[in-house]
Amino acid sequence: MTVLVEEDLVLVVAPPGGTAVLSAQQTHRLHRTLGTASDAAAESGDPRG
Repeated sequence: MTVLVEEDLVLVVAPPGGTAVLSAQQTHRLHRTLGTASDAAAESGDPRG
């Protein structure tokens, strides 16, 4: 799985045929983690996210 972050946009790309089943708690954790990654990238000025 690839996660790309650019400014306030996050793109999650799974491999062809890849799937994920998340519980509500896992979805919440993913949301927090992606938000943290986005904030860190914005603060560092890293163009890759």
